[in-house]
Amino acid sequence: MNSEYLKSAGINVEEVLEFWGDIDAYSENLIEFLNTIDTRINELKSYKDNKEISSYTMLCHSLKSEARYLGLNELSKVFLTHEEKGREGNTTYIESNFSEIENAIAKVKSKLKDYVNSGNIKKNLLVVDDSNIIINYIENIVKENYNVVRANNGIEAINKLNENIYTMLLDINMPKSNGIDVLKYLTDNDLMDKVPVVIITGNDTKDAIKEVLGYSVLDVLNKPFSVDNIKRVLSLIENFHNN
Repeated sequence: MNSEYLKSAGINVEEVLEFWGDIDAYSENLIEFLNTIDTRINELKSYKDNKEISSYTMLCHSLKSEARYLGLNELSKVFLTHEEKGREGNTTYIESNFSEIENAIAKVKSKLKDYVNSGNIKKNLLVVDDSNIIINYIENIVKENYNVVRANNGIEAINKLNENIYTMLLDINMPKSNGIDVLKYLTDNDLMDKVPVVIITGNDTKDAIKEVLGYSVLDVLNKPFSVDNIKRVLSLIENFHNN
């Protein structure tokens, strides 16, 4: 399905494969681009709003090149135009036409939505628990559809967030940095709407559970949990991303 779907979305498959070598390498990089584009456009908007034209121009240049490497030629042309206007110092054009970028991004995401959600690329599931046995158990259940990214404490979890995390299963009580620390970080950085979190908990106190529920977590899963329990929360996660 990959090649035919990409062709129907207007991508010159032969051209991009000449650069990337194979469809899997291309797909991984396309997914990464699409997963991070909203954050980068927000960064670009911030440069525009703060009149940081040099930074605006450099980011447009990077996005232009990446879009071209991925065969997103129309999007690449939009970034090229804004790069050129930035080099000219034409802030009036940039201010008046920033919606060109937002509309072009929306068009690309619309065309490739089915491809991204098709399951051809395993999504990264971050499992955060100080017990490797728990992580191994979860990985054995989900490995056909998800790539498990491991973290044994909150600090490791936060450091893993740049790995295109699709969702997170998060323990509360861990050494060094606990699950509450991670929830605070996600909230402070406006990531709760991008990375849905399911809490996995053992013998935590009622106060700890009450504190967790003060955050926008998707669900709380009590240990020990079954295969059906895991499948149920995965269904919730997929519904979250599809709505």
